[in-house]
Amino acid sequence: MRGRRDPDENVTTPFPMSPVSNGEWMPSGPTPKQRVAEKLVAEEADAIARRHGMSRAQFLRTAAGTLLGFSVLNRIHGLDAWGDNAVLPVRKEETIDLEAACERLSTKPYFIMDVQTHHVDFNEFNSNVFCFLRFRNDPGDPSCGDDVSVIGQTNYIREMFLDSETHVSVISGLPSGVPCGPEAMSETAARVNQLAGSERCLSQAMIDPAPSPTIPNPNFRTGLDTLPFQVEQLGGRAIKCYSYNGNWRLDDEAVAYPMYEQAVALGIRLVNCHKGLPATFAPGSEESVRTTDIPKAVADWPKLNFCAYHSGYFEASAHPEGKEGITEFIEVVESMPKKHRKRVYAEIGSTFAITVLSDQGDPGPMRAAHLLGQLTKTLGSKNILWGTDSIWWGSPQWLIDAFKILQIPASLQEQFGYPELKERDKRRIFGENAARLYGIKKKKRKGLCPIPADALTELQVARGGIRNNRSLAYYGARTRREFLQRFGPVVV
Repeated sequence: MRGRRDPDENVTTPFPMSPVSNGEWMPSGPTPKQRVAEKLVAEEADAIARRHGMSRAQFLRTAAGTLLGFSVLNRIHGLDAWGDNAVLPVRKEETIDLEAACERLSTKPYFIMDVQTHHVDFNEFNSNVFCFLRFRNDPGDPSCGDDVSVIGQTNYIREMFLDSETHVSVISGLPSGVPCGPEAMSETAARVNQLAGSERCLSQAMIDPAPSPTIPNPNFRTGLDTLPFQVEQLGGRAIKCYSYNGNWRLDDEAVAYPMYEQAVALGIRLVNCHKGLPATFAPGSEESVRTTDIPKAVADWPKLNFCAYHSGYFEASAHPEGKEGITEFIEVVESMPKKHRKRVYAEIGSTFAITVLSDQGDPGPMRAAHLLGQLTKTLGSKNILWGTDSIWWGSPQWLIDAFKILQIPASLQEQFGYPELKERDKRRIFGENAARLYGIKKKKRKGLCPIPADALTELQVARGGIRNNRSLAYYGARTRREFLQRFGPVVV
């Protein structure tokens, strides 16, 4: 009988070196340069690991392994490794010396609140009745979802709360309750909080104000009539909606405004909407996920805050007018009166990761510097929310590490008028802004993390911290083939 393969055997990088799709958009696959990056990281990790008497995977789990990945990104894109013009400054010794690397990534504690996280309702969707996702170890196995548990609730808790520094997460579903409905989202939040003995996870009210013609039994669990139940019984703290589900607009008075009216009556003050990243399986979404509908909605509903998830990010080829990145979102916000801008927020889930890894346009991480520069210049650091779109990206720790050391280069500040990204700004973006919006009360002592040591924290420490046991896995798709295997088409 053949023995079980060691899951660490094929681990070559500390994080994916090319963008990972959450199932909504089609990935283009690793470029030649990104494949070179993978090879370089694997080769150098092998050599450094031998010096320390470690396996490659053991080394890649360390802070030095993560910094090696950032260092390779700098090299393949010809970016400065250190100094005022570096984006992800990494000294060579920090990729080799385990203590120096750990000190580099652990010196500044932050309160981290991730407002965009996902998992699959394993109990409902690992069945022969509805197969939404196919995660097969054996491509020849015709069974449905034999490895779906890796994106289920239990592994979500591990990746988010044991193998990362995330203090609070906000869990979201997808349109019409697929693949994780409101009840399952609420149950996950309750389980996390019960395990921790403190409030570590929140859920949102998933609302589809317009029926979807593409999903069977549309809106049976996320229609507008479910909003009171989701808020009062399931504890939804904000609305999460997808304007590509039925192709509606935030400023549609017939479709969206009844949702806002109910939200205000129920005490909800935050409306989150997927913007940018058009959905592959939603025809017409290229238009409905634009951010041009934000100004009127904000002006007409002064008691509500609006957050553009993904910051309205487009690849140029996907935008109806060829506008790349967050160009249109920035134009839209700049056109608004300043008093209205205060109620517009940008969330950076997947967008930050995509730009860090990008091989399009500006070289690699430089695109991430432009992203944060544009957002902080136009919205200010008080109106940017930390999100990762995990667990599709695996443990979000590598993204946390990247943002910890990220700089907006002095050359970009001078050329584009971007502000410097200071520690105060990072504290706000990492968690303070979301804590304010979601009602997470901070203690009076300045700088103190609002989450006390709890059972999940104790378990994290007992396991050796956030790095020792990381799976180094990611769960989204990096290629068209993986996307079609894992995410569609939906079979009913």
